[in-house]
Amino acid sequence: MTESTNRIERVARLRVSDSVAAQLTQLITNGVYAVGEKLPAERVLADEFGVSRSSMREAIRGIEASGLVSSSHGVGVFVVSDTVAAQGQSDLLVFEDFTVPELFEVRRMIERDAAGWAAQRITPATTAALESIMEKCSDPELSDEEFVQLDILLHQTIAKASKNELLATIYGSLEPMLTKYSLRVISLPGRREDSHAGHGKIVDAIVAGRVREARDAAVAHIRDVERDIAKNLAQPVASQPN
Repeated sequence: MTESTNRIERVARLRVSDSVAAQLTQLITNGVYAVGEKLPAERVLADEFGVSRSSMREAIRGIEASGLVSSSHGVGVFVVSDTVAAQGQSDLLVFEDFTVPELFEVRRMIERDAAGWAAQRITPATTAALESIMEKCSDPELSDEEFVQLDILLHQTIAKASKNELLATIYGSLEPMLTKYSLRVISLPGRREDSHAGHGKIVDAIVAGRVREARDAAVAHIRDVERDIAKNLAQPVASQPN
């Protein structure tokens, strides 16, 4: 055996799901599926790609791990980014045993600045994505799970619109806790309507480029949500620093 032969490594066989994931990634990064858009159903995608549903399911898990999409059982898969995160980036922070006040102290800091930067750096694509999500949220036929998924997607889109990838990644790490607590209070009387109204004020300010108003609206909205969650869990609301 020659020296050159010794340096040859066996080529790994590409799995069907890896090939599909690569194609989906290209479609998303090229803008075929835009941020905020819901992907076609798993069955439809499997038919279009000519693969089994199990392969398609595995492919979607792969692009979700890369930070391109977010999925929720019974709701669907939504595009949340058109940029592939660095390996391990989506697992930058894992939140397990923090309190609700701690969560919302951090959330206020992140979302206040995210809204302000989004207003400074607003683009037609971001405007379209935010308005599309707001329109979907206004559907009275949405289940609580669907509304919460869109709620999280809206805030994630705003974080992404800040053009600060680290901020967007940190916000993405909060998702499991935010989803958990949001689902506990979304069915409270008036909570969905109040949340939608708060979102509207934030989005209107961002789209209009009104930085201070966007920041203030984000803080006010987070405070309202925190109060409802704190009441539901019988936990104190975090105090504001002087």
